[in-house]
Formats: sequence, C-alpha cells, structure tokens
Amino acid sequence: MLKSIFIFIATVCISFSCFTQEEWVLKKNTNNIKIYTRHQKDFAFDEYKATTLVNTPINDVLTELLDAPKYYENCPSGISHYIKPIGGNKHVFYAHKEFPWPIKNRDIVTLLTVKKISDKKIKLTLESLPNEIPKKDKTIRIKILMGHWLLEESNDEKTKITQQLFLDPEGSLPPFIVNTLLIKGPYRTFSQLHYINKKAS
Repeated sequence: MLKSIFIFIATVCISFSCFTQEEWVLKKNTNNIKIYTRHQKDFAFDEYKATTLVNTPINDVLTELLDAPKYYENCPSGISHYIKPIGGNKHVFYAHKEFPWPIKNRDIVTLLTVKKISDKKIKLTLESLPNEIPKKDKTIRIKILMGHWLLEESNDEKTKITQQLFLDPEGSLPPFIVNTLLIKGPYRTFSQLHYINKKAS
C-alpha cells in the first residue's frame, strides 16, 4: 500500500509538533474519509491530516501499509519501492515522480519506524533520509518530510486510520498548487486503502 501512498507524496506537503500551529480545517468529508489542513506559520505549504475507519483488523492494515515492491535502479515513477529494513522495526522506502517540463522531477527516501503502543494501537513515524542513496540527475531530492500513521483497533476489529503529514517539495512549485494536492492526494490514497481492506475482509 505504500506504493500508492507515495503516489501522493511524490506528486507533491511535514508534521512538526514544535511549530506554531493553527486549528485544523475540515476540507473534505466523503465516503467515510475526512481530510483536514492547517497552515504552518513561517511556511508557504500547509500540513494535512486524513482519517478513515476500515472493517479490517489492525495487523492486516499494517501489512498493507508496509507492502511495496523491491527498489531497483530506474524503478517506475509514482510508486514507492522498498529499499531495506533497519533492525526489526525500521524500513526504508524510495519514491520519485516525473513531472512535465518545466517542473523538475522529485524523489524522496523515507524512513518508516513502527512502534507498537499496545495490541490495539500502532504508530508509524515518517522522516526523510535524503543521503541514504545517491542523488539522481535532474531530480530534486526532498529533504524535509515528517509525519506519521496512527492505527487504532476497536473491539469489533475495525481500525481507525489517521495520517498526518507535511513536506517541503522545494524548488519553485507554487504553494497554491501543492496545497490543492493536500486534498486530492490523501483522498485518493485513503480511498484505495479503504477499498483494498474492504476487499480483503
């Protein structure tokens, strides 16, 4: 499922609790998916939070989130690829997005850390690892990304999924375009996650 998650991340949005933050504003509420955004002071780009509830146990959701094809040189655009594990609970992923001229391509290397808070609560933190693999020609490597997934299972084996994310795409991308994607990208990602888990159940 990370392969579809990073369709959005690579398409181009960080979640910093230390920033001066505004209140969340609900921007979309459709098909059991809610998308919120808020402005981060001193930044041109907004942060987003997405939530939904799926009829799937928490461990099945975790398996979906960690699913991605293995990384290789010249892997296709718009899909997250798995580079390697680090220890038992850390995973490194790579994704890149090709844009039409004159926009430069972007790529990102992400460290995902799985923390089991309880049997019914799991947090997956996201941060950028820009120097993990060599940079590619004519591609801007995203350096600032932080965020998390929070999975919370109820007694009836349904799982509430929350993702909070902010990244700086760098370069000259207009903020109004990137901020528009904060609605479309997460909604598409959560729709796919919702559909896959419904199908699995």
